[in-house]
Amino acid sequence: MERQLTLIPHASIHPGQINLYNEIQWEPSRPIKYDSSGNELQHSVKYQHLLTSTRSAEGHVSDIAKRKLKKALNYFLFVSDEKTVHLNYSGRKFKFKLAFVTLTLPSSQVHSDNEIKSKCLNSFLIELKKFYKVHNYIWRAEKQKNGNIHFHLLVDKFIPYQELRDRWNRIINKLGYVDRYRENQINFFRNGFRVRPELLASWPKDKQLQAYKRGSKLHWNSPNSTDIHSIRNIQNIKLYISKYLTKQEPNNEVAQEQTEKVISQGGRIWGCNYELSNIKGAQTILDNELKDEIDRLADDPGVKIISEQYYTIIIFDFQLFDQYKCSRLFQLFASYIFETFHYSMQLKFDSQAF
Repeated sequence: MERQLTLIPHASIHPGQINLYNEIQWEPSRPIKYDSSGNELQHSVKYQHLLTSTRSAEGHVSDIAKRKLKKALNYFLFVSDEKTVHLNYSGRKFKFKLAFVTLTLPSSQVHSDNEIKSKCLNSFLIELKKFYKVHNYIWRAEKQKNGNIHFHLLVDKFIPYQELRDRWNRIINKLGYVDRYRENQINFFRNGFRVRPELLASWPKDKQLQAYKRGSKLHWNSPNSTDIHSIRNIQNIKLYISKYLTKQEPNNEVAQEQTEKVISQGGRIWGCNYELSNIKGAQTILDNELKDEIDRLADDPGVKIISEQYYTIIIFDFQLFDQYKCSRLFQLFASYIFETFHYSMQLKFDSQAF
């Protein structure tokens, strides 16, 4: 029986972007390929070289990883609503969309990057899920100039600053990092307060004295190993965070010589929760009704269209779904968002308009 190849038009719908492409279907089945000796080629053997990789991150984010990170960030921002937090101890309240957390080591790194990720970062993420109901997150690992690994973490829940610090310090002290910090501080200040001249440019003497008094009072058991701030007032949140998460390690030859034994990143340098790492979008066969809706979108002067040989990308403002009455496209995407992230979209559209 002669085999027929059929191209089936498909669309995948994302926040502000629709991808158009063709899926290949063979009838009755995919044709069998043979090698030069007439033996049937096995798919697993033919493509075995694609299943293994010798790549090493070495602190760099590849182009593929950048695209995945940006896609995850795009969805993360889309399903994150603005929240209002009331602080009981001060009575103050503020609004935020996401929180940007930095986690550092308070003493010199003596374990491998992978061990710190496995025993510290992973434990920290587990506790955030358990105690603060954090579901969506993105993390990025970087090297400091001193060779220590540190992490940037994006979450959509409010976490009190002191609780965040206490949790991280407790977790990293399983590997002794707070104990070593305390020993270093006790030794450095054994004769009382001393100014660190090398830090004066960014840390004035009065601030150093305040930190000394606080550290002494707490017996050096609570190092300033965390930083957290809300992200709300930055004009283009997506651009700011995307640039921060995908930036490359600086090419600092002096720092590299000083830390050559630990500067190379081991293992993954970024990650996110399962839902953000497996984004497919709302995928569907492209019928005439959907094609009509996409054509209406594409005619808008503000829409950007990228056409290549095997695919087309349409980039648009999500609110155009309302303006051009794209009910099918919206419903498909809304269903995908709900099934994947349990996020119920609050329609700004007039349901009577459809």
